[in-house]
Amino acid sequence: MELRHLRYFIASAEEEHFGRASERLCVTRPAVSQIIANLEDELGVQLFERHAHKIKLTAAGAAFLPRLKALMIELEEAVVLTQRIGQGKSGALILAYGSLSLYHPILRAAVKEYREQYPDVTLSFIEMPTSEQTKALADGRIHIGFMHFGPQAPTSVKGQDVNQSNVRNIHLDHYSIQSGGLGVVVYKDHPLAKRKSVSLAELANEQFVVVPNSSISPGYGHLFTLCKEAGFEPRITQEVRTIASQLNLISVGLGIGLSVIGPHFTYPHNLSVIKLSDLNYETSFQIGWRNDQVEPALAQFIDIVKKLSA
Repeated sequence: MELRHLRYFIASAEEEHFGRASERLCVTRPAVSQIIANLEDELGVQLFERHAHKIKLTAAGAAFLPRLKALMIELEEAVVLTQRIGQGKSGALILAYGSLSLYHPILRAAVKEYREQYPDVTLSFIEMPTSEQTKALADGRIHIGFMHFGPQAPTSVKGQDVNQSNVRNIHLDHYSIQSGGLGVVVYKDHPLAKRKSVSLAELANEQFVVVPNSSISPGYGHLFTLCKEAGFEPRITQEVRTIASQLNLISVGLGIGLSVIGPHFTYPHNLSVIKLSDLNYETSFQIGWRNDQVEPALAQFIDIVKKLSA
């Protein structure tokens, strides 16, 4: 049984005449008659009563018609949906971001433009630190992540393998949105708040709020190394899980912290971010994705991010 058998049946039933059905289908009348006869033979039932000037559905044919029409509508919808997903005009995209990404305008701008261009693609958002995003990409739980890295970040070379202990041999692609440095974050009334730059040694008497597992801000080990090189050991007053929590605690005067500085990063108005003048610490803001799972919807989102960051 072929689709044309079913289409010929529907046309014949609606026209109640093989001749008019053949005109509608742009084929000959004998072709329609033969196809219907073949269909009846295959089903083992008579679908039409033949009369001199018209045809009429049998009880079997009348039962077959509405169900077949509903099936054909579903088939057409399936074809359209398949084409739209293949063209990136429909489907779903799961995006991960760290709290630091919210302080850069590109995330908001990319999502806004993508929704305007592809309104039928469902976007889902998961807040997730960079340290967890690579594993989530490898497991297929997210399609793309906005990531922040400190020194020795994964490169954006196509096909580069990102080596992390909890990631199987999965190849990820990265695209660098921008690079930056490291600064010190203080609340707006802090004595250092008006300074344009500060040395790390000047922070010797400060209390630090740290994100131990952050991939961008130095955790315990790296922070101790940097501070010891500047001649002191840091005093840790609080550890938190996210950059957002770190900034909230700094804003109420609980301590200071280290975070990214760079073009377009905008921090809350009640905080000041001051450049560290004696610290060579390069940071990188990137998007990352699995290079073996680039569906059209994802490729179009990546293109938008690249265009906006160019």
